[in-house]
Amino acid sequence: MENKKFVPKRFCGCISLRTGTIIIAVLSLLFGLGNVGFSIYLVVEAGASEGWVDLVINVATVILAIALIHGIRIKSAKLVMVWVWLMALSIALNITMGIVFIFITASIIAAFILFVMSALQIYFLLVVRSYALTIIHADTLMISNDIPLQNEV
Repeated sequence: MENKKFVPKRFCGCISLRTGTIIIAVLSLLFGLGNVGFSIYLVVEAGASEGWVDLVINVATVILAIALIHGIRIKSAKLVMVWVWLMALSIALNITMGIVFIFITASIIAAFILFVMSALQIYFLLVVRSYALTIIHADTLMISNDIPLQNEV
């Protein structure tokens, strides 16, 4: 894992990857739940039809956050990597839609907010991916330590 690029060793420079991943998962869950509530408000109170699409996306985000928390709890690299790949897809779609929105509105403030939010999401993605790689690396070490050397037999 030492020779891989873009693999932070700690979250925010001083917090372990596991703790950082838990923080990211909890933040993702809280923001997802808040967005679900707002989507329900849009559908019920405002009668906005686009609220249904937002609701489905936000419920999926909550489910992914719960899967990430469970993956951290049981140290499942597969569950953690599911979150990583789906969040990478989400980030790519958000950036694409954000760029289209910026061209439509020509807003410098929107461009700045998009840049900051995208950078933060990408950093979170790298931290969670790094945690998954540490799980995989630990499993590989455990497997290789179980294999006896020829002179030990």
